[in-house]
Amino acid sequence: MKLTTEQDIEEILVSNIISLKKLSGKNVLLTGAAGFLGRYFLETFRKFNETNPPIKIVALDNHITSLQNSESFRITDRNIEWIYGDAKIGAELPNRFDYIIHSAGIASPAHYRAKPLETVYVAVDVTRLLLEKARKDNARMLFFSSSEIYGDPDSSNIPTNEDYRGNVTSRGPRACYDESKRLGETLCYIYQTEFSTHVSVVRPFNVYGPGMLPTDFRVLPNFANAIYNNEEIRVYGSGNQTRTFCYITDAISAFLQILTLVTEPDVFNVGNPSPEISMNDLAKIAKQVVGYKGSAVTTHYPATYPADEPNRRCPDISKITNVIGFKPKVELEDGLKRFFNWTQNNYGKL
Repeated sequence: MKLTTEQDIEEILVSNIISLKKLSGKNVLLTGAAGFLGRYFLETFRKFNETNPPIKIVALDNHITSLQNSESFRITDRNIEWIYGDAKIGAELPNRFDYIIHSAGIASPAHYRAKPLETVYVAVDVTRLLLEKARKDNARMLFFSSSEIYGDPDSSNIPTNEDYRGNVTSRGPRACYDESKRLGETLCYIYQTEFSTHVSVVRPFNVYGPGMLPTDFRVLPNFANAIYNNEEIRVYGSGNQTRTFCYITDAISAFLQILTLVTEPDVFNVGNPSPEISMNDLAKIAKQVVGYKGSAVTTHYPATYPADEPNRRCPDISKITNVIGFKPKVELEDGLKRFFNWTQNNYGKL
């Protein structure tokens, strides 16, 4: 069983042939390789390698939040070298890398609440080590930050652009994630300005798609898990909090183009600004897409989930549109159909 889909990978390949040819014959370090985003990067690279001078990848993951039996789902290729372990290993290798993709991190609120020190470590300590490796190797680096660094913007800053400074607490259940990502961004800025390291930062806004695990515990996997098990869909809080959602093929395309094509490294929102939708309405659409007859109810936040989530989150993507021409292609309903089709066929096998 694949944790990606052939349709998605083919769309990414077709949309990013220029970026992929930039990587052809190069050495790439990918952290978080067994995660949701990492698997899409690897499957794209593996498919590209079938007919082109290969991208040579060192894939790193310690499986802290990925599948327990990740060996059976590992994407294999003679040009992919897997290393099980801490992402800092990438900075210690004798290999010289042309590109570093630092997608390792603990992004699910349920997981980072359970592992706050590990969350800070990978976003700060490991990022510093990888930046030093990028400086020494003269590599291009991509650091995965988060839209959560913005906190809970007021309505005058929705949609939110990259110049908004954010408003988050340093003490609270989300602080380990929010603040460590902010400091990770600061480290990137220091290495860019002090050492001319080519490091760009991406702030993803709710990227989703096939391959998201039922143990992810974010909203769409939670809905998918409930539907698969014929249970009521539980919407946390009032259900009036809003989000926008970016399908995986659009997001991976943006990441690849930022990594390879951007001349001046910068910070970029990556997401789909429309529609901004409440979680109650998202539950309704999910039911319609699947034809699910079960109920959807609002409920208190579980003890494992931090309750102080932002009321609204919606990106201004004018910068990335102006720089690389990025425009999301996959409409929400189409993306949800693809996602729920995959989960209905696969959640019982994971």
